[in-house]
Amino acid sequence: MAALTLGGCVSFEAQNLALKNLRDEVSGLSKQLDEMQTSVNGVTSQAKQADRAIDARLNLIETALARPIEVPKPVCEFPELPQAAPETLECEAPDETITQNGTEKMVVGSVEHVRITPPGITLTARIDSGADSSSLSATNMVFLERDGDDWVRFDLVVDGETHRLERRVLRFVRVYQQSDTDGVRRPVVRFRIQFGDVLGLFEFNLSDRRHLEHPVILGRNLLVDLVVVDVAKQFTQPLLEVGE
Repeated sequence: MAALTLGGCVSFEAQNLALKNLRDEVSGLSKQLDEMQTSVNGVTSQAKQADRAIDARLNLIETALARPIEVPKPVCEFPELPQAAPETLECEAPDETITQNGTEKMVVGSVEHVRITPPGITLTARIDSGADSSSLSATNMVFLERDGDDWVRFDLVVDGETHRLERRVLRFVRVYQQSDTDGVRRPVVRFRIQFGDVLGLFEFNLSDRRHLEHPVILGRNLLVDLVVVDVAKQFTQPLLEVGE
């Protein structure tokens, strides 16, 4: 009986030890699983940050490539006495430019033409140096989500023709006006525009401007370092076809 009792105690202790070892092993595996999950989350976060950085870099490269490199023709300066210009010199008359702080800037009036791509249409734009950002008329805005990014679908009405557009939302801004002290939350998108000699990607906030005369406002985010505004003039810059 003593032997049987002793044998039973040993078997019970062995079972407890085996059960403890199994629990320790499960705990260790669970800890390893948590560490692996943390590592996977870190890699996923790094991949998303790298993707955003690549997207931002591509946008900068696209903007840089969109700006044409122009070699200006020499401006002819003729003496006061009548004299034929040299036939061998190819030149053009001075255009509407002003030099400020050593930088030549384009002179624009209070209203100018602007071409927006897509959809490749020409609109009239009010030049507003008092506006922080540029704005584009948009109606029937519908917000979407694609691959974790915010998108907006909207209508742009020009001369009675409706253009349905979709653009990725870069961010939202709150715009304040005198008649609206609470401000209005607007999506900000990017368009390629042509404005005089300027061709590049610029940001616009979207709002319904159907009740206003001009569907576009060009604000300081586009005007600074590029133009000088002469409010006494309008349509000073020729509208070139895309690609010229």
